[in-house]
Amino acid sequence: MSSKIKKPNKKTLRNKADKLIQEYVRKHYQLCLVCESRVTVGHHFITKKNSNALRYYLPNIIPLCQKCHCLVHCQPHLVEPRIVLTMGAEWYDDLMEVKRQGVKENSDWYKINIEVLELKLEEIN
Repeated sequence: MSSKIKKPNKKTLRNKADKLIQEYVRKHYQLCLVCESRVTVGHHFITKKNSNALRYYLPNIIPLCQKCHCLVHCQPHLVEPRIVLTMGAEWYDDLMEVKRQGVKENSDWYKINIEVLELKLEEIN
């Protein structure tokens, strides 16, 4: 009887990479960018549905506490201006450029991002 090793599918790889980026944010950052409380989540400033190219692009991941993360989704006008002012125009222009370039989302792309995030986590530990 031969046993095949099942290759992870794209969804499995995406979930792993998503978990790694959140783990990275919680370990790398201590304070919420908006209110300076303890960081609990990495917020995608340009949402995942609007740009896969920015999904794992670290400048697009904003360290937030749970309260500010809820606010940015419920009342973005209260939080997003502060993020943009703090990060600056060059940061925003860079995000827009990466977004324009786009990316071909496939299993290899997820594997590369997983490797990069795992290396970044090793550097922190």
